[in-house]
Amino acid sequence: MKKIRKWRNLALAVVAVVIAGQVGVSVLVHTRRVRGYLVAHVERAFGRPVEVTQLNVGILPRLRLDAEGVSVGEDPAFGYEYFLRAEHLTASLRWTGLLRGHFEFGTLSLSRPSLILVRNAQGRWNLEQWLPPAPGNAAATARVYGPPSPIALVNRLKKIQIDDGRVDFKNVADKAPFAFTGVSGSVEQVSPGRWELRLEAQPWRSGVELQSAGTMQVRGDLAGTSTRLQPAEISVHWDRVSLADLFRLLRGEDYGVRGEFTLDATAKSGPVSRSAGRTSAGEPPAGEWSFSVQARGSRIHRWDLAERPDNPRVSAQLQGTWNPAAGTVRAEELSVEGPKSNFRGTASLLSGATPGMELRVDSAGIQAADLLAWYRAFHPNVAEGVTVEQYFTGAARLQGWPLHLVEAAFSSRGGALKVPGFAGPIRIGPLEGGGDSRKLAIEQVRIALDGKSRGVTPVSSKKRSVTDLRNAADIGFMQNFETRTGSLSVDWRVEKIEDLLKLAAAFGRQLNFGWELTGASSAALQWERKGPPLHGLWNGRIDFTGAELQVAGLNQPLEFEDAGIEWKGGKRTVQIGAATGFGASWSGGISETGIAAGTETNGQPNWKFQLHAGHLNAAELDRWIGPRARPNWLRRLLAPLFGGSAPNSAASELLRRVNAEGTLNVDELTVEKLKLKNVQAEGTVRDLKVDVSHSEAQWAGGKVRAKIHAAFSPRPKYDVTTELEAIDLAELPPAEDAERFSGAASGIVHLTTGGVGREELLQMLTGKGEVRLKNVEFRGWDVNASVADGEARTGTSRWTLGEGAFTLRDRGITIDGLKLESGTEETIVKGTVSFAREVHLTIESASAGRAEKRAAAVSGAAHVLTISGPLDGLKVSVEKPAVRQPAD
Repeated sequence: MKKIRKWRNLALAVVAVVIAGQVGVSVLVHTRRVRGYLVAHVERAFGRPVEVTQLNVGILPRLRLDAEGVSVGEDPAFGYEYFLRAEHLTASLRWTGLLRGHFEFGTLSLSRPSLILVRNAQGRWNLEQWLPPAPGNAAATARVYGPPSPIALVNRLKKIQIDDGRVDFKNVADKAPFAFTGVSGSVEQVSPGRWELRLEAQPWRSGVELQSAGTMQVRGDLAGTSTRLQPAEISVHWDRVSLADLFRLLRGEDYGVRGEFTLDATAKSGPVSRSAGRTSAGEPPAGEWSFSVQARGSRIHRWDLAERPDNPRVSAQLQGTWNPAAGTVRAEELSVEGPKSNFRGTASLLSGATPGMELRVDSAGIQAADLLAWYRAFHPNVAEGVTVEQYFTGAARLQGWPLHLVEAAFSSRGGALKVPGFAGPIRIGPLEGGGDSRKLAIEQVRIALDGKSRGVTPVSSKKRSVTDLRNAADIGFMQNFETRTGSLSVDWRVEKIEDLLKLAAAFGRQLNFGWELTGASSAALQWERKGPPLHGLWNGRIDFTGAELQVAGLNQPLEFEDAGIEWKGGKRTVQIGAATGFGASWSGGISETGIAAGTETNGQPNWKFQLHAGHLNAAELDRWIGPRARPNWLRRLLAPLFGGSAPNSAASELLRRVNAEGTLNVDELTVEKLKLKNVQAEGTVRDLKVDVSHSEAQWAGGKVRAKIHAAFSPRPKYDVTTELEAIDLAELPPAEDAERFSGAASGIVHLTTGGVGREELLQMLTGKGEVRLKNVEFRGWDVNASVADGEARTGTSRWTLGEGAFTLRDRGITIDGLKLESGTEETIVKGTVSFAREVHLTIESASAGRAEKRAAAVSGAAHVLTISGPLDGLKVSVEKPAVRQPAD
């Protein structure tokens, strides 16, 4: 019992001593002298000035130093910003060191530290001056005389643990936009002057939102201060990286590429020695690094395309050396491999004031199937059944900065392309190409669409001719590096132009949106580049023979017996030799012209047309187009012509893309019973507006002139002004009444309306007009005698002159007063005629002298004729005019 009490008292005494020690230490650490002592040892550990917000020392469970708000100063040679900051620092203290009289740290833990790595103008890093030097230099091995020197103020850290840290980079005073976040791991001194790294971090870039930047793992060991971190051996593994984030990190932009990226790299440096001799086998020379890099990309595709099992993958391997002092990088082994392709070579890079690079491809073997996979991964709507078999070999050398071609040669024996919808494979002829620093050329390659092997041998560009082709196409390329010019030639001659359209559609290049073209075609085209890449102009011509064009919105196809499209300086001209459409034969042309100054064209090309038609009948137009009151007809017709989709494109947006002006000539235009001859019209179509500035036609022995303005936004509106000159009344419809009328009519009519469809157009129709008549004769009814006698009298009515005005409103015509004169007689016609063929007219006749006194007297025995009712059943009544007083 006494023994138990003895141990209990001893334990209590120990606990009391520990508690007292902890309290005492906590009190002492807040004194200025002890605090300064501890901070001085922390500075000794870091080798830099240190500022601490709060310090504390703990005894249990182990002896340790706790610090809050730690900031480690920077070496003035690298700037005046902090070197390291941490929210919390915990450093274990070694009892063995304390017992020997030394204050030594064991493991140092940093919570949420922030480190800035700076590279100065001399190419040195601030980290080089922080880690302790490796032993073995002359100073360390020299004989010491006299008493030993006091302990140098150098880093005696053994291990640094990092949790949720951050590393930023600076080049002199410029802060880099990228950094490492979430840094965790340890840096441990495994032997004097040798440090082992075990770190993980996530890459970061300012101003860019990253979603899957992956985790970078760093393993290895390196030396300390005096040898500039050498020798060293470091390995890096970076996986689970999206290609989108990779480009965001490298360039700060999203290039629309999706996929995964993995990187494995190792670097090894040789020891630094001023005695520059041979190194052991496998060791790089002093101051030089050897490296090995393997990068892999998989599941590569465009951002808006679904991932496919056959998405391309690629891997690249490099092995070489890097000499930081000389600024050279040499890759003695360079290889890039795909599923079925590869190329191997070497590369070298020289940095500095005059940078340069050389890339050698000693051997290359590329399968066309891999090229097709890359194309499919970045282009939508490629047909599933498209396959290709062809193998390319070659070699090349490039050098300079930026890289330029020195020499290259490549070839292929030909291949076969299978496309859905074709009876057999499309044959691709042999390919040969190459070049030097002056130019690069690919001889013409023949592609046989009918699958026959004849004619797929190379053809010299000097001997090429479209007439030599038969259901085939020739494609060639040339680039002149000295003049910065180039060209791409495309020639074909096919019996079915629809095969070319089908081939383009199979590769996702739909050319015909809402239209189908059939018939024979030949072409001789050349794209010429001048200046920047991909900036060039087309020249050449495409001809069509016996072709039919079916357009959505038209019930029948347009027929082109002889037509063509010509490019000159990049501008297009459509030439129509003989075509049939809308019930008429057509000829003429439509050409792309320059944009007039001050003209707004919304970025669309300006067109000038000059078309001629034979006999054009509105009834034929109705059969071609369908019901005239079809609101969406214009949208359905214009959508195919401009590459849009009819259901998804508003008519206004499609019409907005039309910028055209020109003339239209029609030999004869028939609109029901109205026949116009030699119709000529000049106008423009631009910015949702159609303006016919001048139009003229012959009608009924006279002339008709008109100006038309139509605006299609936000609602269609029309404004028409028509001028009539010397119209022969005997030639006016209906034909059965032609023998009853004669004379000439002139005048002017102004109409306005709006809306879509016949009913809305008639409802909104308003206007007014004036008419002048000369030598009018009406056979079968003596109007003046009928008015005078109060009953119908047969005979002939004659008037030498006539004039009047009328208005259009509320679906009808109102005659305000038509005055007809015949010598001493005067006839006045008033009333209305509705569009529903309802008539209400009054006819009054009097002598010229009586007319002057009409306001003061009764108009003799004259009567007023009233005509009313439908046109096919008119009723005529006679009324006695009322007596009018002078004051009336």
